[in-house]
Amino acid sequence: MKRLYTVLALTAFGAALAIAQDKPAAAPTREFKSVNIEVKGQKIWVPSVFIVKKGDKVKITLVNTAPSGVHAFAIDGYGDAAKTTVDNKDGDNTKTIEFVADKAGLFRVFCPMHPPHVGGQLLVLE
Repeated sequence: MKRLYTVLALTAFGAALAIAQDKPAAAPTREFKSVNIEVKGQKIWVPSVFIVKKGDKVKITLVNTAPSGVHAFAIDGYGDAAKTTVDNKDGDNTKTIEFVADKAGLFRVFCPMHPPHVGGQLLVLE
């Protein structure tokens, strides 16, 4: 019986050690789809608010349906990885940006071409 307890104890210890040595789970990828619309001359990306956790991989697919032409999308604090322009022509009206949300805080989402019209926020939680 003592031998059985020893084997069980060693097995449990080995399992615990194996679990402890496993790599931490990879950060999830948070995927969004945002569509640029235009209503009475006002342009906006919908949705325009994105909420993720620090360390998440972020993938935002942008679709431009606004009839007024090319529009842009950018997120302050995340540089060129979170910036693109999107045409409104069929076949060329979709772009995807991908980046890691490595800074916590509230970041402005905007169109560098039309800042007064297009706005939003990226909230990165700790």
